[in-house]
Amino acid sequence: MLKDIIFLIFIILITSPAFSQQGVIKGTVTDKNTGETLINANVLFGEGKGVTTDMDGNFSIEVPNGEYSLTISYIGFKTNSRKVTVNDNIVTVNFALEGITLSEVQVVADVARTRETPVAFSTIPVLKIQEELASRDIPMILNATPGVYATQSGGGDGDARITIRGFSQRNVAVMLDGIPVNDMENGWVYWSNWFGLDMVMRSTQVQRGLGASKLANPSVGGTLNIISQGIEAKKGGRVKQELGNDGFMRTSVGLTSGQLSNGFGITAAGSYKQGNGWVDQTWTKGWFYFLKIEKKLEKHLLSASAMGAPQKHAQRSYKKSIAYFDAEYADKIGITDSLKYSEIKGYGTRFNPHWGYIRRYKAPNGDTIPANVEILHEKVNYYHKPQFTLKDFWTVNDKFYISNIAYLSVGSGGGTGLNASGPPVDVHGQIDFQSIYEKNTGPYSILPLIDSTEHQSFNYLNSSVNNHFWYGLLSTINYSPGNHVSVSGGVDMRDYVGSHYRTVYDLIGGDYAIENSNLNQESNVKRTGDRIGYYNDGLVRWAGSFAQAEIKGGFWTAFINISGAYSGYKRIDYFRKKELLVGDTLLNIGYRDTIIYDGAYYTRDAAGLRFAQTGWKWIPGFTVKTGANFNLTEFQNVFFNVGYLSKTPRFNNVIDRNNKFFTDIKNEIVKSAELGYNFQHEKFAVNLNGYYTIWENKPADRAGVYTDPDGNIYSVNINGMDALHQGVEFDFIYKAFSNLELEGLVSYGDWVWTSKDTARKYDDNGNLVYKQSFDAKGVHVGDAAQMQSGASIRYEVIKGLYIKTQGTYFGKNFAEFDPLSLDGINAGRESWQMPDDYLLDLHAGYNFKIGKIKMDLRASVLNLLNEVYVSDAQNNDSFLNNYNDFDAKSAGVFFGLGRRFNTSLQITF
Repeated sequence: MLKDIIFLIFIILITSPAFSQQGVIKGTVTDKNTGETLINANVLFGEGKGVTTDMDGNFSIEVPNGEYSLTISYIGFKTNSRKVTVNDNIVTVNFALEGITLSEVQVVADVARTRETPVAFSTIPVLKIQEELASRDIPMILNATPGVYATQSGGGDGDARITIRGFSQRNVAVMLDGIPVNDMENGWVYWSNWFGLDMVMRSTQVQRGLGASKLANPSVGGTLNIISQGIEAKKGGRVKQELGNDGFMRTSVGLTSGQLSNGFGITAAGSYKQGNGWVDQTWTKGWFYFLKIEKKLEKHLLSASAMGAPQKHAQRSYKKSIAYFDAEYADKIGITDSLKYSEIKGYGTRFNPHWGYIRRYKAPNGDTIPANVEILHEKVNYYHKPQFTLKDFWTVNDKFYISNIAYLSVGSGGGTGLNASGPPVDVHGQIDFQSIYEKNTGPYSILPLIDSTEHQSFNYLNSSVNNHFWYGLLSTINYSPGNHVSVSGGVDMRDYVGSHYRTVYDLIGGDYAIENSNLNQESNVKRTGDRIGYYNDGLVRWAGSFAQAEIKGGFWTAFINISGAYSGYKRIDYFRKKELLVGDTLLNIGYRDTIIYDGAYYTRDAAGLRFAQTGWKWIPGFTVKTGANFNLTEFQNVFFNVGYLSKTPRFNNVIDRNNKFFTDIKNEIVKSAELGYNFQHEKFAVNLNGYYTIWENKPADRAGVYTDPDGNIYSVNINGMDALHQGVEFDFIYKAFSNLELEGLVSYGDWVWTSKDTARKYDDNGNLVYKQSFDAKGVHVGDAAQMQSGASIRYEVIKGLYIKTQGTYFGKNFAEFDPLSLDGINAGRESWQMPDDYLLDLHAGYNFKIGKIKMDLRASVLNLLNEVYVSDAQNNDSFLNNYNDFDAKSAGVFFGLGRRFNTSLQITF
């Protein structure tokens, strides 16, 4: 018996190493250009042996110890091979495949490539967006990117804003499939128009600095590049249901056919959302639709797409004092003169003053009728901006490519507000709409032009409408005569008309409103839908061209880019002076005037009027940038880039509201230099870069005004306002184990104004007609955090089950301010520095398969610790009318959003 036991132990001892002498090879296969994971890529590790990547682009192989040659292949991409050694361990090998020919993404979308493109960039994987977005606006997920500061502003859905390296999103180029989407008049991006893009994202990349775009875009701070899915995707679909705090619900569907046997491919997606909002009464309702039809026809890839997101949401638009929202927080940060401070209300950080209760109980004849109490909102945004695109990507041969994109954007909508400022409020701080209603439904009209049974509205809701009609053509050619040289060029043509006017939206019980004090003119009587206040069109035309050359050496790449744009500006004012030719006499008729000529009356509505309009003002701008990347070793590379940008001014700095061109119109000048170092290994990656950007002639938000001897009013651009943005950025990712991933970042900026000057304007006779002094030299730029750090840990407990914590710190954040206010005793004075804040988010999920169907359960808790913090601030806020002491009590603020949650179930098939 003892012999048998000894023999059994001996057999176990000599055979157990054999059982343990194996390991695992695992990794992810991606597209080198976009970072997109490749599904069903072939992974061969021996003769006749192999697997394919799963729906997330991952593979895992159990193999005996030894040396293996791993070969990865995928249709349309170059085959990649690598040798690995397994010795009782888990070996992680990731592959980034390069296309056999240039793809549409490379030619059109200007996506930066690792170890090639000499710019600082971060590619946001689709999986990261799925795990962390939690139905927020797209910019909010980018706070984990160096140099980025994004907030939800007043807290309304779609009201997010983003800054990169201290530059607002007016100076961040946002591109969708290579098409610019920044507003042509003011450069802004309205994220409510792009809700739902997460359902069709193929790749998202943030390029910091002047970026890799060939176009003459306003990419001073950076470029946000979003690429949508298409014919390259695998056939399948997904259905997603989300639930969140405060009644939030969202249902989404996405389908893609992949490439069919006849060469067609169809991608479609739709989404609907609704919710009440974390901030009081910031409800939201919105739809999203996306349809892309593509056809591969020999050497052409033809594409037609349509997308849009009609939505309506309530807003919190105006900043208030700190004590107005949270008296305890005000005490905590040292606002001590509370007895004198009339703004102490302590309504709470979720408080929204832009709504109130109303009961509309009066019939037109004055009788009382049954009516329920309803909530009425002052600030409601509604908009729909469908975009239509036609594309032809032509592979002439393996060296020559031509791309043509025609696009059309038709925007319609606006935002509401009360016609009269300072409305009555009730004891809870809400608008007393009931008292407005009672006044509007009071005594009948006694005006001669009005029916005696009608009521005048003394305060009412109006809507500021901002429609646009925008079309463009983007044509690009790319020629690669050899493996080392590539040249490209093209044209960028745009035509834009923005129509702006105000209408009567809700008379709140009344029947009409009087637009001004002249009660004897019928044209001043306004009813629902009538235009009031202003009515003008802003026209912008853009004729751009670009050329770029790229050179590849054995271990280096370099590029030079030259782009230019000739921008035209024109304004038509339908409510300004008009001209009417009567016989041989030219009559000038003002906005509210009625004139008598030869016994006849003429008003602004007379037939044959010519509306007041400017001529075209054409201003050239250009960009020159160059850079190079050097691959020092298999894992290390360094890069540099320099650039010079002459940026044409925004519309409001060219033509004023009096329909006159500004005097002293000058381009903004940007000079930039950047140096970077990257280390890329299978388990560890580091990016370190520094930047130095000079911004000259930054436009002021308000203009100087002077009046000439004839009484003509002119607006003056105040030039010479310069700033310096410099800083360093660092981020890393460490895959400690196959199931544990660490990420971190640190960003430090030193952004200061460098101007101290006096702007002077002289007339033709040399007389000084305008003077404005300012001294902002050494004062820090406001409206964005200059210090940032963050860290995240993602741990996969078991296969498919993960938990992730993510913390972000923001500091050195100064309130926004007007540099022109820094004069006299306030010269060189810093604005209020907001308290630092640290936010912690928690994400978790579990995915599993039922047959061929993949299930994804996800949950996120945002601001897990319910941190109370100020996210946005305006120094010495003039709308508060309390203090101008450059401190906390003088600032108007928005508090950041507190703890929220989001859960989702996604079914992929």
